[in-house]
Amino acid sequence: MKQILTFGAILLLTACSTLKSGNGSIYWVNSYEVDCVGVGPMKCLQVQKGEQLNNNEWQNFYTQIEGFEYEPGYVYKLRVKEEKLKNVPADASSVKYILEEVIEKKEDPRWKLNGNWDALKINGSIIKLPRIRGAGAIPQLNIDMLEGRISGTDGCNNFTGTLQQITDNEINMGPLAQTKKMCPDMTIATAFMEAMNKATHYTALDTKLVLKDAAGNELLEFTKGTEPKVLLNDLWVTEWMDGKYLDNGTDFPRLEINSTKMEVAGTDGCNNLHGRISELTNTQLTFGVMAGTRMMCADMNIPDKFNQLLPKVRSYKISELKLSLFDKQGEVLMIMRKVD
Repeated sequence: MKQILTFGAILLLTACSTLKSGNGSIYWVNSYEVDCVGVGPMKCLQVQKGEQLNNNEWQNFYTQIEGFEYEPGYVYKLRVKEEKLKNVPADASSVKYILEEVIEKKEDPRWKLNGNWDALKINGSIIKLPRIRGAGAIPQLNIDMLEGRISGTDGCNNFTGTLQQITDNEINMGPLAQTKKMCPDMTIATAFMEAMNKATHYTALDTKLVLKDAAGNELLEFTKGTEPKVLLNDLWVTEWMDGKYLDNGTDFPRLEINSTKMEVAGTDGCNNLHGRISELTNTQLTFGVMAGTRMMCADMNIPDKFNQLLPKVRSYKISELKLSLFDKQGEVLMIMRKVD
Protein backbone atom coordinates (compact mmCIF):
# COMPACT_ATOMS: atom_id res chain seq x y z
CA MET A 1 0.00 0.00 0.00
CA LYS A 2 1.23 3.51 -0.70
CA GLN A 3 3.31 5.12 2.01
CA ILE A 4 0.93 8.04 2.40
CA LEU A 5 -1.51 5.85 4.27
CA THR A 6 -1.54 7.20 7.80
CA PHE A 7 -1.72 5.17 10.96
CA GLY A 8 -4.76 5.61 13.22
CA ALA A 9 -4.16 6.62 16.78
CA ILE A 10 -6.28 3.89 18.34
CA LEU A 11 -4.99 0.31 18.12
CA LEU A 12 -6.34 -2.82 19.74
CA LEU A 13 -3.78 -4.72 21.80
CA THR A 14 -3.96 -8.40 20.91
CA ALA A 15 -0.67 -10.00 21.78
CA CYS A 16 2.65 -9.39 23.39
CA SER A 17 5.91 -11.32 23.60
CA THR A 18 8.06 -11.71 26.69
CA LEU A 19 11.36 -12.53 25.01
CA LYS A 20 14.47 -11.50 26.87
CA SER A 21 15.14 -7.75 26.65
CA GLY A 22 18.41 -6.31 25.44
CA ASN A 23 20.00 -2.96 24.64
CA GLY A 24 18.86 -2.79 21.02
CA SER A 25 17.02 -0.01 19.22
CA ILE A 26 13.24 0.38 19.18
CA TYR A 27 11.61 -0.21 15.79
CA TRP A 28 7.95 0.02 14.79
CA VAL A 29 6.73 -2.13 11.88
CA ASN A 30 3.59 -1.17 9.97
CA SER A 31 0.63 -3.47 9.29
CA TYR A 32 1.30 -3.90 5.56
CA GLU A 33 4.17 -4.20 3.12
CA VAL A 34 4.64 -1.94 0.10
CA ASP A 35 5.99 -2.38 -3.40
CA CYS A 36 9.56 -1.13 -3.59
CA VAL A 37 12.70 -1.48 -5.69
CA GLY A 38 16.00 -2.68 -4.21
CA VAL A 39 18.19 -4.79 -6.45
CA GLY A 40 14.89 -5.45 -8.22
CA PRO A 41 11.14 -5.16 -7.59
CA MET A 42 10.27 -6.48 -4.14
CA LYS A 43 8.02 -6.06 -1.11
CA CYS A 44 9.31 -3.92 1.75
CA LEU A 45 8.29 -3.61 5.38
CA GLN A 46 7.57 -0.08 6.56
CA VAL A 47 9.36 0.92 9.75
CA GLN A 48 9.96 3.79 12.16
CA LYS A 49 12.82 4.00 14.62
CA GLY A 50 12.31 5.50 18.07
CA GLU A 51 10.27 5.14 21.23
CA GLN A 52 7.27 7.12 19.97
CA LEU A 53 5.14 6.23 16.95
CA ASN A 54 4.57 9.21 14.63
CA ASN A 55 2.13 9.58 11.76
CA ASN A 56 3.48 9.89 8.20
CA GLU A 57 7.03 8.88 9.12
CA TRP A 58 7.10 5.33 7.79
CA GLN A 59 10.19 4.41 5.78
CA ASN A 60 10.79 1.45 3.49
CA PHE A 61 12.97 -1.28 5.00
CA TYR A 62 14.98 -3.07 2.31
CA THR A 63 16.44 -5.93 4.33
CA GLN A 64 15.30 -8.50 6.90
CA ILE A 65 15.12 -8.58 10.68
CA GLU A 66 16.59 -11.93 11.68
CA GLY A 67 14.19 -13.93 13.86
CA PHE A 68 11.15 -11.73 13.16
CA GLU A 69 8.02 -13.44 11.83
CA TYR A 70 5.82 -10.81 10.19
CA GLU A 71 2.03 -11.11 9.89
CA PRO A 72 0.08 -8.47 7.90
CA GLY A 73 -2.67 -6.62 9.74
CA TYR A 74 -0.67 -5.90 12.89
CA VAL A 75 1.61 -3.07 14.01
CA TYR A 76 4.68 -4.23 15.91
CA LYS A 77 6.96 -2.56 18.42
CA LEU A 78 10.31 -4.35 18.41
CA ARG A 79 13.66 -4.18 20.13
CA VAL A 80 16.28 -4.84 17.49
CA LYS A 81 20.02 -5.35 17.78
CA GLU A 82 22.08 -3.68 15.04
CA GLU A 83 25.41 -5.19 14.05
CA LYS A 84 27.81 -3.39 11.70
CA LEU A 85 29.11 -5.61 8.91
CA LYS A 86 32.42 -5.33 7.10
CA ASN A 87 33.29 -5.92 3.46
CA VAL A 88 29.71 -6.18 2.25
CA PRO A 89 28.73 -5.96 -1.46
CA ALA A 90 27.66 -2.54 -2.73
CA ASP A 91 24.04 -3.67 -3.13
CA ALA A 92 23.79 -5.22 0.36
CA SER A 93 23.01 -3.69 3.76
CA SER A 94 26.01 -2.80 5.92
CA VAL A 95 23.93 -3.50 9.04
CA LYS A 96 22.59 -6.84 10.28
CA TYR A 97 19.30 -6.56 12.18
CA ILE A 98 18.53 -9.17 14.84
CA LEU A 99 15.27 -9.38 16.80
CA GLU A 100 15.74 -9.15 20.58
CA GLU A 101 12.17 -8.64 21.72
CA VAL A 102 8.61 -8.26 20.43
CA ILE A 103 7.42 -5.58 22.82
CA GLU A 104 3.93 -5.19 21.33
CA LYS A 105 1.83 -6.69 18.57
CA LYS A 106 -1.30 -4.62 17.94
CA GLU A 107 -4.17 -5.18 15.53
CA ASP A 108 -4.62 -2.33 13.07
CA PRO A 109 -8.33 -1.32 13.12
CA ARG A 110 -8.15 -0.15 9.51
CA TRP A 111 -8.07 -3.79 8.46
CA LYS A 112 -11.74 -4.07 9.38
CA LEU A 113 -12.32 -2.52 5.94
CA ASN A 114 -10.58 -5.40 4.19
CA GLY A 115 -12.78 -7.73 2.15
CA ASN A 116 -15.98 -7.74 0.13
CA TRP A 117 -18.94 -5.48 0.88
CA ASP A 118 -22.47 -5.59 -0.55
CA ALA A 119 -24.30 -2.25 -0.78
CA LEU A 120 -27.43 -2.06 1.36
CA LYS A 121 -28.38 1.63 1.31
CA ILE A 122 -27.69 4.70 -0.83
CA ASN A 123 -28.32 8.04 0.92
CA GLY A 124 -30.34 6.26 3.59
CA SER A 125 -32.64 4.37 1.20
CA ILE A 126 -32.54 0.58 0.93
CA ILE A 127 -31.52 -0.54 -2.56
CA LYS A 128 -34.33 -2.28 -4.46
CA LEU A 129 -33.62 -3.45 -7.98
CA PRO A 130 -36.35 -2.91 -10.60
CA ARG A 131 -37.88 -6.20 -11.77
CA ILE A 132 -36.91 -5.76 -15.40
CA ARG A 133 -34.41 -7.59 -17.57
CA GLY A 134 -31.03 -5.84 -17.56
CA ALA A 135 -31.79 -3.88 -14.39
CA GLY A 136 -28.31 -4.70 -13.15
CA ALA A 137 -27.03 -6.08 -9.88
CA ILE A 138 -26.56 -4.90 -6.30
CA PRO A 139 -23.46 -2.65 -6.16
CA GLN A 140 -20.44 -4.23 -4.51
CA LEU A 141 -17.15 -2.96 -3.13
CA ASN A 142 -13.92 -4.88 -2.56
CA ILE A 143 -11.23 -3.32 -0.37
CA ASP A 144 -7.79 -4.93 -0.55
CA MET A 145 -5.76 -3.53 2.32
CA LEU A 146 -2.77 -5.71 1.46
CA GLU A 147 -2.42 -4.25 -2.03
CA GLY A 148 -3.92 -0.82 -1.30
CA ARG A 149 -6.57 -1.17 -3.99
CA ILE A 150 -10.35 -1.05 -4.31
CA SER A 151 -12.59 -2.55 -6.97
CA GLY A 152 -16.22 -3.37 -7.45
CA THR A 153 -19.33 -2.81 -9.50
CA ASP A 154 -21.99 -0.09 -9.41
CA GLY A 155 -24.48 -2.69 -10.64
CA CYS A 156 -23.72 -1.97 -14.28
CA ASN A 157 -20.06 -0.97 -14.69
CA ASN A 158 -16.94 -2.23 -12.95
CA PHE A 159 -14.63 0.24 -11.22
CA THR A 160 -11.11 0.21 -9.79
CA GLY A 161 -9.07 2.63 -7.72
CA THR A 162 -6.26 3.09 -5.24
CA LEU A 163 -6.50 3.67 -1.51
CA GLN A 164 -4.53 6.89 -1.23
CA GLN A 165 -5.09 7.55 2.47
CA ILE A 166 -6.71 5.78 5.40
CA THR A 167 -6.79 6.83 9.02
CA ASP A 168 -9.01 5.42 11.76
CA ASN A 169 -12.01 7.38 10.33
CA GLU A 170 -10.93 9.00 7.04
CA ILE A 171 -10.62 7.44 3.59
CA ASN A 172 -9.35 8.83 0.29
CA MET A 173 -9.95 6.52 -2.66
CA GLY A 174 -8.67 8.90 -5.32
CA PRO A 175 -10.06 8.94 -8.89
CA LEU A 176 -12.02 5.81 -9.81
CA ALA A 177 -11.64 4.26 -13.27
CA GLN A 178 -14.78 2.67 -14.75
CA THR A 179 -15.99 0.69 -17.70
CA LYS A 180 -18.52 2.62 -19.78
CA LYS A 181 -21.48 0.39 -20.54
CA MET A 182 -25.03 1.70 -20.70
CA CYS A 183 -27.57 -0.52 -18.94
CA PRO A 184 -31.37 -0.23 -19.37
CA ASP A 185 -31.75 1.38 -15.95
CA MET A 186 -28.80 3.47 -14.68
CA THR A 187 -30.56 4.99 -11.65
CA ILE A 188 -28.88 2.89 -8.96
CA ALA A 189 -25.50 2.80 -10.71
CA THR A 190 -25.41 6.60 -11.08
CA ALA A 191 -26.46 7.28 -7.47
CA PHE A 192 -23.93 4.76 -6.17
CA MET A 193 -20.96 6.29 -8.02
CA GLU A 194 -21.97 9.83 -7.07
CA ALA A 195 -21.95 8.74 -3.43
CA MET A 196 -18.63 6.91 -3.80
CA ASN A 197 -16.97 10.02 -5.22
CA LYS A 198 -18.18 12.12 -2.25
CA ALA A 199 -16.97 9.68 0.43
CA THR A 200 -14.22 11.01 2.70
CA HIS A 201 -14.96 9.34 6.06
CA TYR A 202 -16.11 5.97 7.30
CA THR A 203 -17.15 3.85 10.26
CA ALA A 204 -16.56 0.11 10.23
CA LEU A 205 -17.73 -2.76 12.37
CA ASP A 206 -17.20 -6.46 11.77
CA THR A 207 -20.16 -6.77 9.37
CA LYS A 208 -21.10 -3.16 8.58
CA LEU A 209 -19.32 -0.37 6.70
CA VAL A 210 -20.71 3.16 6.33
CA LEU A 211 -19.15 5.73 3.99
CA LYS A 212 -19.78 9.41 4.82
CA ASP A 213 -19.11 12.82 3.35
CA ALA A 214 -16.98 15.52 4.99
CA ALA A 215 -20.00 16.80 6.98
CA GLY A 216 -20.65 13.34 8.44
CA ASN A 217 -23.73 12.56 6.32
CA GLU A 218 -24.17 8.86 5.57
CA LEU A 219 -23.79 8.16 1.85
CA LEU A 220 -23.51 4.40 1.55
CA GLU A 221 -24.11 1.49 3.90
CA PHE A 222 -22.62 -1.94 3.18
CA THR A 223 -22.88 -5.36 4.75
CA LYS A 224 -20.00 -7.83 4.79
CA GLY A 225 -20.15 -10.18 1.82
CA THR A 226 -19.23 -13.85 1.65
CA GLU A 227 -15.93 -14.50 -0.10
CA PRO A 228 -16.72 -14.79 -3.83
CA LYS A 229 -14.49 -17.83 -4.31
CA VAL A 230 -16.67 -19.66 -1.77
CA LEU A 231 -19.85 -18.63 -3.60
CA LEU A 232 -18.29 -19.81 -6.85
CA ASN A 233 -18.69 -23.43 -5.68
CA ASP A 234 -21.87 -24.30 -7.57
CA LEU A 235 -23.57 -25.24 -10.82
CA TRP A 236 -23.88 -22.37 -13.32
CA VAL A 237 -25.86 -22.23 -16.57
CA THR A 238 -25.11 -19.70 -19.33
CA GLU A 239 -27.93 -17.27 -20.08
CA TRP A 240 -26.09 -14.42 -21.87
CA MET A 241 -23.08 -14.68 -24.17
CA ASP A 242 -21.43 -12.70 -26.92
CA GLY A 243 -23.73 -9.73 -26.41
CA LYS A 244 -27.09 -11.49 -26.43
CA TYR A 245 -29.38 -13.69 -24.38
CA LEU A 246 -29.60 -17.34 -25.38
CA ASP A 247 -32.87 -18.67 -26.78
CA ASN A 248 -34.97 -20.80 -24.46
CA GLY A 249 -34.77 -23.74 -26.83
CA THR A 250 -30.98 -23.84 -26.62
CA ASP A 251 -29.10 -26.59 -24.77
CA PHE A 252 -27.34 -24.08 -22.55
CA PRO A 253 -23.61 -24.43 -21.76
CA ARG A 254 -23.08 -25.08 -18.06
CA LEU A 255 -20.21 -25.35 -15.59
CA GLU A 256 -19.89 -26.99 -12.20
CA ILE A 257 -17.09 -25.27 -10.32
CA ASN A 258 -15.22 -26.80 -7.38
CA SER A 259 -13.00 -24.04 -5.99
CA THR A 260 -11.70 -26.28 -3.20
CA LYS A 261 -10.24 -28.81 -5.63
CA MET A 262 -9.61 -26.13 -8.30
CA GLU A 263 -11.58 -28.18 -10.82
CA VAL A 264 -14.34 -27.46 -13.33
CA ALA A 265 -16.65 -29.72 -15.34
CA GLY A 266 -19.71 -29.23 -17.53
CA THR A 267 -20.88 -29.01 -21.10
CA ASP A 268 -20.55 -26.49 -23.94
CA GLY A 269 -24.07 -27.36 -25.08
CA CYS A 270 -22.89 -30.31 -27.15
CA ASN A 271 -19.77 -31.90 -25.64
CA ASN A 272 -18.86 -32.62 -22.04
CA LEU A 273 -15.91 -30.70 -20.60
CA HIS A 274 -13.56 -31.02 -17.65
CA GLY A 275 -10.38 -29.28 -16.59
CA ARG A 276 -8.47 -27.37 -13.96
CA ILE A 277 -8.71 -23.82 -12.60
CA SER A 278 -5.26 -22.31 -12.98
CA GLU A 279 -5.89 -19.10 -10.99
CA LEU A 280 -8.54 -18.20 -8.43
CA THR A 281 -8.81 -15.30 -5.98
CA ASN A 282 -11.83 -13.33 -4.83
CA THR A 283 -11.72 -11.38 -8.10
CA GLN A 284 -9.46 -13.26 -10.53
CA LEU A 285 -10.37 -16.46 -12.37
CA THR A 286 -8.52 -18.28 -15.14
CA PHE A 287 -9.43 -21.68 -16.53
CA GLY A 288 -6.77 -24.14 -17.66
CA VAL A 289 -6.88 -26.25 -20.80
CA MET A 290 -10.18 -28.14 -21.10
CA ALA A 291 -10.53 -31.74 -22.21
CA GLY A 292 -13.79 -33.14 -23.54
CA THR A 293 -15.76 -35.30 -25.88
CA ARG A 294 -15.76 -34.56 -29.63
CA MET A 295 -19.29 -34.98 -30.92
CA MET A 296 -20.66 -32.93 -33.81
CA CYS A 297 -24.11 -31.57 -33.04
CA ALA A 298 -26.62 -30.12 -35.53
CA ASP A 299 -25.83 -26.55 -34.46
CA MET A 300 -22.30 -25.87 -33.20
CA ASN A 301 -22.54 -22.06 -33.06
CA ILE A 302 -23.09 -21.79 -29.30
CA PRO A 303 -20.65 -24.59 -28.31
CA ASP A 304 -17.95 -23.08 -30.53
CA LYS A 305 -18.50 -19.58 -29.15
CA PHE A 306 -18.49 -20.87 -25.56
CA ASN A 307 -15.18 -22.66 -26.15
CA GLN A 308 -13.70 -19.52 -27.72
CA LEU A 309 -14.69 -17.30 -24.78
CA LEU A 310 -13.85 -19.58 -21.84
CA PRO A 311 -10.02 -19.32 -22.25
CA LYS A 312 -10.33 -15.51 -22.30
CA VAL A 313 -11.83 -15.34 -18.78
CA ARG A 314 -9.61 -13.44 -16.34
CA SER A 315 -11.98 -12.18 -13.62
CA TYR A 316 -15.50 -12.59 -12.27
CA LYS A 317 -18.26 -11.09 -10.15
CA ILE A 318 -21.11 -12.80 -8.31
CA SER A 319 -24.32 -10.95 -7.49
CA GLU A 320 -27.98 -11.86 -7.16
CA LEU A 321 -27.26 -15.54 -8.03
CA LYS A 322 -25.58 -14.43 -11.28
CA LEU A 323 -21.96 -15.10 -12.27
CA SER A 324 -20.41 -12.59 -14.69
CA LEU A 325 -17.17 -13.57 -16.42
CA PHE A 326 -14.84 -10.86 -17.76
CA ASP A 327 -11.83 -10.70 -20.07
CA LYS A 328 -8.56 -8.94 -19.20
CA GLN A 329 -10.00 -5.57 -20.35
CA GLY A 330 -12.94 -5.95 -17.96
CA GLU A 331 -15.47 -6.59 -20.73
CA VAL A 332 -18.27 -9.07 -20.00
CA LEU A 333 -17.84 -12.35 -21.89
CA MET A 334 -20.83 -14.22 -20.48
CA ILE A 335 -23.34 -14.24 -17.66
CA MET A 336 -24.38 -17.46 -15.95
CA ARG A 337 -27.13 -18.11 -13.42
CA LYS A 338 -26.98 -20.38 -10.40
CA VAL A 339 -29.12 -23.52 -10.62
CA ASP A 340 -29.86 -26.29 -8.14
